[in-house]
Amino acid sequence: MVDFLEYLCRRYRSKDLIVIWDGATIHRSQAIKDFLARKKGRVHLVALPGYSPELNPVELLWSQLKRELKNRVFLDLTDLAEVLKEKIEEVRKDTELLVSFFKKKEVAFFTG
Repeated sequence: MVDFLEYLCRRYRSKDLIVIWDGATIHRSQAIKDFLARKKGRVHLVALPGYSPELNPVELLWSQLKRELKNRVFLDLTDLAEVLKEKIEEVRKDTELLVSFFKKKEVAFFTG
């Protein structure tokens, strides 16, 4: 997570960042706290309320993937991982679908 946040800081050098994420344990780790102390005033974290998947756009992605993969059988995790990567890449290229995740009424409150 720290590497990802560092990447965002490099990518958006001249802007302060607001990162909205869920309450996963990794998001509250000492490494994250140390990173935020080093980037004081530059990176602002906003946590979603506890158990609020309807506010998290990534949950819409998972829902989309589940619909596309239902009733499929995978012989091993390698096959599943390969198909997931393909499906995620399809979604990544479908900007209209991606934008729709952020236009959902509950999510648009945060992202609009």
